[in-house]
Amino acid sequence: MTSRAYQGRTLVEGDAEGEIVASDRAFTFAHGVEPSTGLVSDVHSDIAGCQIRSKVLVYPHGKGSTTASAWFLEAVRDGNAPAAIVTESVDLSAVIGSVLAWELYGKRIPVLSSFPDSFYSEARKSKRLRLLGNGRVELET
Repeated sequence: MTSRAYQGRTLVEGDAEGEIVASDRAFTFAHGVEPSTGLVSDVHSDIAGCQIRSKVLVYPHGKGSTTASAWFLEAVRDGNAPAAIVTESVDLSAVIGSVLAWELYGKRIPVLSSFPDSFYSEARKSKRLRLLGNGRVELET
């Protein structure tokens, strides 16, 4: 097993480690994830049917409205939220959902973005991601 570290931007702090579930498409929690199971239910998603509970969810950017934050929060309440979220560009719905998860349920779900382009192609081929702090992550292949 090999690993490689990358530096990105922390949007919401927290500790996390987990298996990576990576999408090549825009992602939304609203009608895209079943909060009671943690399964991706959006039939148009390239990760439809994947389990995100306790995984590191990687995707390019969010889509839809702020309703996605409410769906995200329901997944947190039901215990089916991802361990962390990493996006190529800032997804305000994920940030809002994560902040509310901490405020309402005491659950920290880190959100990171703005990694070098090489990170995203490597993340899609990697098995696990571990947060090292201050926007730094380690990919395990």
